[in-house]
Amino acid sequence: MDERRQSIYEFGPFYLDTRERVLLRDGKPVPLKPKAFETLLALISKSGHIVEKEELMRQVWPDVVVEENNLTGNIFALRKVFEGHHYIETVPRRGYRFTAEVKEVAKAQTFLGTETEVLIKEISGTRGQPIDSLAVLPFVNAGADPEAEYLSDGITDSIINNLSQLSQLRVMARSSVFRYKGRESDPREVGQELGVRAVLLGRVLQFEERLIIRTELVDVKSGGQLWGQQYNRELVDIFSVQEEIAREISEGLRLKLKAEEKRLLTKRYTENTEAYHAYLKGRYFWNKRTEEELKKGLEYFQQAIAIDQEYALAYAGLADCYAVLGNFSFLSPEAAYPKAKAAAVKALEIDDTLPEAHTSLAWVKTPYDWDWAGAERKFKQAIALNPDYTPAHYWYALFLSAMGRHDEAIAQAGHAHEIEPLSLLPNTALGWTFYFARQYVDAAEQWRRTVEMEPNFSWVRSLLGSAYEQMGMHSESLAELNTALKGTGSRTLSLALLGHGYAVSGKRSEAQKLLKDLQEKSRQKYVAPFFIALIYTGLGEKEQAFACFEKAYQARSWGLLWLKVDPRFDSLRSDSRFTDLLCRIGLVT
Repeated sequence: MDERRQSIYEFGPFYLDTRERVLLRDGKPVPLKPKAFETLLALISKSGHIVEKEELMRQVWPDVVVEENNLTGNIFALRKVFEGHHYIETVPRRGYRFTAEVKEVAKAQTFLGTETEVLIKEISGTRGQPIDSLAVLPFVNAGADPEAEYLSDGITDSIINNLSQLSQLRVMARSSVFRYKGRESDPREVGQELGVRAVLLGRVLQFEERLIIRTELVDVKSGGQLWGQQYNRELVDIFSVQEEIAREISEGLRLKLKAEEKRLLTKRYTENTEAYHAYLKGRYFWNKRTEEELKKGLEYFQQAIAIDQEYALAYAGLADCYAVLGNFSFLSPEAAYPKAKAAAVKALEIDDTLPEAHTSLAWVKTPYDWDWAGAERKFKQAIALNPDYTPAHYWYALFLSAMGRHDEAIAQAGHAHEIEPLSLLPNTALGWTFYFARQYVDAAEQWRRTVEMEPNFSWVRSLLGSAYEQMGMHSESLAELNTALKGTGSRTLSLALLGHGYAVSGKRSEAQKLLKDLQEKSRQKYVAPFFIALIYTGLGEKEQAFACFEKAYQARSWGLLWLKVDPRFDSLRSDSRFTDLLCRIGLVT
């Protein structure tokens, strides 16, 4: 077998897959006639060296005598393809030299049937030692089409979710690994930073109705390649290829799977590929967390459900979207939480083993239903189903903080942080539990570290400003609160926190201006009454604050959840109306 014909090369913006006989430029296919392709392959295989004209002609036309002008025509065609790049040098009276820096990405050694190409064999020196921890880095979208980005993200998510079900393997969660998306990262450095033994890399190319996925498993300790494959499939075979990748990775890690774990690796929540692609697009936009993209996520989850009405994961995604829209007050509680609850209940009717749906339902029961006992049961169910499902731990931690159970809250948030030390939300939640326990120095330090991880995360900058405020560091507080306005997230929340910060630091006119701005906004779109109550409290205007609290109570604004423990309302605690409000919510008896 001609090994040259089973290689993959990269040079500049070009990618040459010799098995598929396809040349890509920036991910887009470049049309080449067969003999021009053969000419290019002959030059690349001896990159940097002169290839004599006679040798080129023998390789491209092995059984035919042709004129030299046929070769000249092929070189001309290739130079047109490489316009702007001087890759082919003419050596007078001798031949041609390919001058680009060529990287041979992989070379085949054997084949499994006609579909799977084994690119890299297990290296020596690691045989027989099972690997117990793994990070799956975001697969690269090798095509130029941003519309296909959801597919590379979705395949990454699927592999993470499948492998996370294996009891012998600790898999870093999505929120920890996706901070490396779009970055050129050394897998050994990433693995050491995340504290794992192996790192999986991947590239995804959608080429018309075909899907090409290349994977590589790297041993963090040695830097060697444990395993790698290229999968060439029809797009409709996306389920089977994801299952195959997960199964073969588990074999590459030398794990001995139980029968139930083997079943879980191949569990499908839908058999409809169109529904599945809609679900992947929904998750892609849900993870963006902006108002516009969350609403796009809703549309795609609804599309998936319309195609397959028994698609439990799509209902769980719908619940998550509505819950986050309610949490950030992009929608009113009445418009968001009942729909989140209905979707989570439906997901659990179809499949009651989904920790995502149990967690979503637990959260709806917390700020909207005020069903404290029911919420705690659901959190515990989610954690029992998957002890490493981090959102269940950090949302449960926030619930415990609201109840005033601070030691339990810090422990629960700390556990989430141990699972995902480099993820923004567990880090943020841990800071919350310190804040509500009135450990402001610890809260500020925790949120400072989170800001260093993602400077544009406006929510955590607002929280850091709130911690500084409680520490009496008003200039530092206002600096963070003002910076938060420039980031992504809920602008109304940022305005409310800044307004409160101005008020308690003595800048009344600035606070009153922001209060007026929020009141104006409330005439065009939903603004949580709790936000306005927050500024009135800072200004010391108790009557107006309690009037807004009553509106917040009627609307079930999520901020009321922490009323029992939030230090910003300490000035109101001696008022009987405040105690009455806590009693009606059920936070005190």
